[in-house]
Amino acid sequence: MRSGLGLRFVRELEQGKETVRLDKVNQALGMFGKEAVPGDRKES
Repeated sequence: MRSGLGLRFVRELEQGKETVRLDKVNQALGMFGKEAVPGDRKES
């Protein structure tokens, strides 16, 4: 509720759905002071 996102979206995100809207992902991550950006994942 606090994120303003629907329960269905949150469940799909938690379950690793391969296609999600980046703006909604960032809305969820914003609650934790984080942000996702498009691009290749860099391995450390």
